[in-house]
Amino acid sequence: MGNKRDVKIILVPLLIFLVFLLSIIGYKQLLGNSFTLSGVIYSTLFFFILNNIDPIDATSNIYILIARYLAAVMLGLGIYRLLYKYISYQFRRLKIKYGYRNHVVIFSIRTVGSDFLTDLLANNYKVLLADESAEGPDYEKAKREGVIVFKDERGQTKLFDTMQVVHSSACIIATGNDSRNIELALKLIGYLRRKAHKRTVRVLLHIQEQNNLEVIKDYIDTSNEGENFELEIFNIFSSAAKKIYDHFPPHSYFNFSNPDDDHAIAVVGYNTAAEDFIIENMILSHYQDGRNIKIYLVDRDADHHLNQFMYQYPFSREFVDIVPVKLLNNKFFANFNWSKELIEKLSKVKAAYFFGNEGSELINIAARFRQFLSGQVHNYLAAPVIICFPEDTDILKLINVERENTEHLSGIFKKELNINFVNMVADTCTSSRLLEESEYIDLLSRVINYYYSIKHEFGVLLKDKFGVNDPTALVRSIDDKLLALPDNGVGYLEREVEQLVLQSISAHTKKAIGELQLVFGIKKRWNQLSYHKKSSNRYAARHFAIKIAIMKNIGCLPLTRENILHSFPVIAPVEHKRWSAEKMMLNYRFGPLPADSIAKKRAKELLKIHDQLIPYEKLSDAEKEKDLNIFMLMPY
Repeated sequence: MGNKRDVKIILVPLLIFLVFLLSIIGYKQLLGNSFTLSGVIYSTLFFFILNNIDPIDATSNIYILIARYLAAVMLGLGIYRLLYKYISYQFRRLKIKYGYRNHVVIFSIRTVGSDFLTDLLANNYKVLLADESAEGPDYEKAKREGVIVFKDERGQTKLFDTMQVVHSSACIIATGNDSRNIELALKLIGYLRRKAHKRTVRVLLHIQEQNNLEVIKDYIDTSNEGENFELEIFNIFSSAAKKIYDHFPPHSYFNFSNPDDDHAIAVVGYNTAAEDFIIENMILSHYQDGRNIKIYLVDRDADHHLNQFMYQYPFSREFVDIVPVKLLNNKFFANFNWSKELIEKLSKVKAAYFFGNEGSELINIAARFRQFLSGQVHNYLAAPVIICFPEDTDILKLINVERENTEHLSGIFKKELNINFVNMVADTCTSSRLLEESEYIDLLSRVINYYYSIKHEFGVLLKDKFGVNDPTALVRSIDDKLLALPDNGVGYLEREVEQLVLQSISAHTKKAIGELQLVFGIKKRWNQLSYHKKSSNRYAARHFAIKIAIMKNIGCLPLTRENILHSFPVIAPVEHKRWSAEKMMLNYRFGPLPADSIAKKRAKELLKIHDQLIPYEKLSDAEKEKDLNIFMLMPY
């Protein structure tokens, strides 16, 4: 299938050559001494438009007859091809217009890979693909599987109309070029705003360069009053780090009942994904005993990488203890410069995470690390090994060719050696990870933000917009009803939470729910947030699993409102430390805030200044309560 274009490239010139060759031979015989090459070539050109055709002339010479037939066939095929392309395009357009809703639109598969298309289709998504170079085996395979492919990715209005992006559930922009991705995202967002449709389209924008990531997240305008889109920025390395952290979280291997347990993991190898994984630990790995997680950074250039990391994140030692371990070779063999104490500590890590840019080397070094542990500790298989596999080669596929009737190598590694693989692209660019899990985190994030908004913003809104003189009692009543939801068996579902709030306000103000939703709607409050504030809520949502583990570790069972309040002195400092790490990673710094509301907002939003980046003990009682609030939303 992939050679069709090559056949066409050869066949068309060959047919044209035959037409002229046969025409020259035929006219040579027919005209004799009157034959001129220039005149014959000119006459032959008219064969292709079926001009001056006379049956007698056409049949007077067999060579001319064949030449005319070949020219006619080529003309017919050309017309057919033009009509076919037009009819095919119109058919696809109508098929999409009337048959596609909640579909996924992808602009290029250069970053997410062709397997992403297969995964989407396997999970019953309808998929449209626009790519500038939509030719080759991957695209032919996609078409056979049911993907409608457009050879375009520049993002013109006509293409957006044809692909019905206003009715899609998500648009993924991942061309492999940051500038092109940003340009396309701006066009798409502008288009969605102009259309003013009633549904929210998720726009997932891939950004590769770290500096681009920081600037865009800091200053991009994501205000979305019409709720037409939800912009989310992703990066392959960061996505892999998040996937590893969420599915192999360090806390699940720690023994919190033992006060002498060293909360330590090893990060072996260093690249962008490893750096992002350390950042994940800085923001999320905070537990009830207040100790920093310890990370042994094992690499040939460990000291250099640590210095580089500290240069970028000088505040990191407040939240994580990184110990550099120079690796003399990738066999973990004869490291005589390691002290006995260091060898003993490294052998007791609770999990080891391997990163690198060469898959085969990672497989080798992970196996050698398991050998190292076997010589140091009795239960050498207890600590899981997680490999962030870069998919730079097809070595696993090659090895598994001979294992078609037996268990694949990755399965054997997991079962026999407790070595787990997380593929950099194939395991992060999936329908579950990019779409479903991401949407679930956003749902939790919206509820978290809504609860904060109720506690700290609704009072002002009720007073300024609806003339409620003393909104305190109403806000407190809403708060009490929300916190009672789990006790009533309802839980914090987005629709139920919003309905409870709007009904309470409507009963008090006598305003219609539709009118109130324009101000107090859960998505309305969410869409007014900056990208950083949305990121903050997303981290808070992802930390729920750790919060629940903490509650269980300290004996707060069952997870009720009373038990959470009773454990307040233990759990609130954890959240404040996590929040502080997150804020500092998002480029915030400590500083006093001006009293003027406009200047205060400017200091927070643009200068990234915050007056609560202080130890928990120095917070006011009101600010301490904010750190408790997040625990009250945990599902129990």
